[in-house]
Amino acid sequence: MLKNYYKDDYSQFTRLNGKGRVVDDICYIGDYYILPLDKEGKKKTNLVNIGFSVVLMLIQVAAGMVNQDSSRTFWIVYPYLFIFLPLAYQFIGAVSYWSDPLKMQKAQYETGLARMRRSCIGAMVLTGISAVLDGIYMILHHAEIRMGRELLYLLCHILFLAAAFSYNRYYNKTYGGLRIEKSEHKEEQ
Repeated sequence: MLKNYYKDDYSQFTRLNGKGRVVDDICYIGDYYILPLDKEGKKKTNLVNIGFSVVLMLIQVAAGMVNQDSSRTFWIVYPYLFIFLPLAYQFIGAVSYWSDPLKMQKAQYETGLARMRRSCIGAMVLTGISAVLDGIYMILHHAEIRMGRELLYLLCHILFLAAAFSYNRYYNKTYGGLRIEKSEHKEEQ
């Protein structure tokens, strides 16, 4: 069953309109997340967020094109493939953030800005696991593999981790001043 995590952030009021009809008014009573940017600054961050998402995806695709010997081993391939899930989620968050206002409701914040950071961290963790597993594979099969391709594959993981770490630093620097403001309607109740 689906659960609406944001239902407590809204309040419903029933009233009569001028024509004598019953009208339901829905009012947002949750917290607002206010970006420490102006409109031009947000436009720049839109491009940077999507750019980082695309770059991370390209690095991941490039790692898959190396065709190293370990790519025929399930405990190397599956962690590599699972990295695409948080990357896709990060891209969806970046696209969602594009249309968000400077003063976001909780649902907008969670599905845009917060999703990008959580997904990037998740991709970093999976990439680290994949790199460790590839290192173990290289140690176990060092005599029978093409070491150059394995090292190139490992280098792609290191490059990915460096780019993701750079994005996290950018995120902290850019959105570190995010303010949370209580709704006026919440204070009245």
